[in-house]
Amino acid sequence: MKHLLIFSLIFINPLLTQAQFELDSLKQKWKDVGRESIEGVYSLSANNRSYSIALAKENDVYKLVYLEGSLDNWVYGDLKGMIAKSEEMYEGRWNAGKPTKPNLEDIKIVFGNKKFILYWSDWSIDEFKMTYPEKAKEPTDMDKVFMDEAFKRDEISIPIQISDSGSVEIPVMINDVLKIYVGLEKTSNEVIVSKDIAKTLIQTKTLGYKEWKEGNYYQFIDENKPFEAPHIFNLNSLAFGEEQLTNLEAVISEDISRSMLISFDVLERFGKVNIDMEKMLLTIKP
Repeated sequence: MKHLLIFSLIFINPLLTQAQFELDSLKQKWKDVGRESIEGVYSLSANNRSYSIALAKENDVYKLVYLEGSLDNWVYGDLKGMIAKSEEMYEGRWNAGKPTKPNLEDIKIVFGNKKFILYWSDWSIDEFKMTYPEKAKEPTDMDKVFMDEAFKRDEISIPIQISDSGSVEIPVMINDVLKIYVGLEKTSNEVIVSKDIAKTLIQTKTLGYKEWKEGNYYQFIDENKPFEAPHIFNLNSLAFGEEQLTNLEAVISEDISRSMLISFDVLERFGKVNIDMEKMLLTIKP
């Protein structure tokens, strides 16, 4: 949070904060007092974008400063981005707009052999190669960088939100067609859904007579017939995070105040569930 605040203040008011490097002085500094292995001059050549930047440490963050290239409105010395070390990688902010009209984007960077891979917020990537004081030669082994350094996980992570009633909700994908936030509670049923959710699944043709386990399917879909519990059916799939369950039993309720509930027991099949309200994150440790 400290680093993000620093990034925001510098980018929001570029006219009040001069964060420029003079390249010759920077090179002399590296020669006199040394440099960290990731500090240097890097270049990008991708489609119609070709430019170079200097990466140098200042206090506890690293600044990426534009030197030259094909970017309109950018000139020598403009601050392009700032990053800080974060566990296995570096994270920070990047100005994807103009120097005087910033369009800040979250970025992640993984350093390799005289190169770095920049991951944009949509997970597209750019590869910057060092040109000074060393020059990158060998191509980057993208699979090795990806697996060894960037995204190793030994747990499932799911973002959460808090409902108006104060209950925890997680995003799920139902039958590969409906993405919604659903509540978590200790219930005797695996899944409880509202009539509206069930009818939406019927309209998407992912729920039909063959999935019905209890109750009269044709009576349920008939708008002129009263709702008579119980109605129970099988969900073909329920995906959350990077995991998916199939053939869950869902009970339809007309009294439920929320559209859908999942029992904690369902998530606990994958491991120990922990909810971090500060990070707004639910994790499952196998």
